Amino acid sequence: MSKGNRWIKYLAAATLALLLSACVTVVESPFNKKASPDKAVENYTQLGLAYIKNGRVDWARQRLNRALDINPEYAPAHDGMGLLWQAEGELDLAEESFKKAISLDEQFSQAKHHLGRLYAQTKRFEDANDELTEVAENRYYENRVAAYNDLAINAYRWGKPELAVKSYRESLRIMPYNVDALVNISTLLFEAQNYSESQKYFDRLDRLAKRQQTQHNAHSLWLGIKLAAISQNTKRAIELASELKQNFPDSKEYKQYQQSLSAVSGN
Repeated sequence: MSKGNRWIKYLAAATLALLLSACVTVVESPFNKKASPDKAVENYTQLGLAYIKNGRVDWARQRLNRALDINPEYAPAHDGMGLLWQAEGELDLAEESFKKAISLDEQFSQAKHHLGRLYAQTKRFEDANDELTEVAENRYYENRVAAYNDLAINAYRWGKPELAVKSYRESLRIMPYNVDALVNISTLLFEAQNYSESQKYFDRLDRLAKRQQTQHNAHSLWLGIKLAAISQNTKRAIELASELKQNFPDSKEYKQYQQSLSAVSGN
């Protein structure tokens, strides 16, 4: 090998080593406890939450434990541990962690939201209602829409459909084109035989679908067909039925639609 080639090879190796060293410094420096313990605990917590979201609770536990080693009183890390325990089905430990987070920060609405969801999951509907109501009524909480939606779902499972409708109205007051809320409130109002109100919310959903800002599912199409039949809007009923047949031919809603045709025809 010529002297020039040896020099080029040495320079390339040295450059690669320098780049790798720089990468390590960039990645690891935020987690340096001595340099910035507050930043380290925050970053470990965020990593833990990301791993929970991706289903890697083993890696999440490691990061969250590191966060709590640095600062045992960091409320978001305890909240993250609550989500981890909940993902593993250890619901008593999840409740304990959420409550610990709240005890460390009484204004921590996210932990209260998570605790409310946990209560709803375990059918402690009244406790869930209390937690979720407090969170949803906090005008500074960034996840108010989700809190109202969770409050509505809890109310419905609790056997209080009127409260569910009220909660969905509040959700839609904040976010008028919240798709899940539009489908669910329209369904609840239809079941209560309040067809005009049900139609109003369905029409809002339908406009989004026509603008291709969302897509109907089998449930919403079947709901629309029934509403169109009640209002004697035959053209729209046919359009929705055609979409249901094309996109969801094996759905229970399409079978219900076919049964309704048989009932009308007397077959």
